[in-house]
Amino acid sequence: MSSVLMSIQQEIADRLLADPFFATIPILVEQPRDVSYELQASIAAAGTYGIVLVPQATVSASTAPGPIFDPVEIAVIVRENIPVTSGPHALEVAETALALLHLFRPTTINEVLSAAPHALQRMNEPGVVAYEIRVRTQAGAAYAVPQLDAPTISSAGTHSPQTVTLASDTTGAAIYYTMDGSQPAPRSPTSILYTAPFAVNAPTRLRVRAWLAGYVASGETRASYT
Repeated sequence: MSSVLMSIQQEIADRLLADPFFATIPILVEQPRDVSYELQASIAAAGTYGIVLVPQATVSASTAPGPIFDPVEIAVIVRENIPVTSGPHALEVAETALALLHLFRPTTINEVLSAAPHALQRMNEPGVVAYEIRVRTQAGAAYAVPQLDAPTISSAGTHSPQTVTLASDTTGAAIYYTMDGSQPAPRSPTSILYTAPFAVNAPTRLRVRAWLAGYVASGETRASYT
């Protein structure tokens, strides 16, 4: 991933997913040309979920090399599509997300994010309860760090039982996986750190990503076993 803005966007999503509060709340990343994004959004429409929008940036110094984006502003929309009988409502989710992102420092850029002037606002969207939160960089952002390649999944087939092997092209990368279809993230209670090949003995939806200091987290690799 060479785009500094897309890198920040993914790190925002990862920051939220790493917190136990979001263990059961989907956080999606807006990628308008990605069909799977639309599919995930339709699945998430059953309750409360968040979408990290594509960051917006301003270039205040047009003659500086880079260019230097100053500031970069990131919005997260939290939607509650149906009445939630248990768990947090959209406003609580939005407030928690804002608290987690205020003074958060992404590894992609050496800049702290802080709440924007219009940090939390109610959105008028038909059929849903929706809130938008906004955070922004405190100074310019110009450079992106490299992104890890998505891990590989190796097995003899797609029918259980199977022995599954995961691998990353980058030495030292930590690979996390889930077997219940949930988002893999280092601090997610449903994620497992990969250390050795493991057995799949039942129908499983495997999702895998990799992390390493100095890199943006990898994209996701998926496999289904019947």
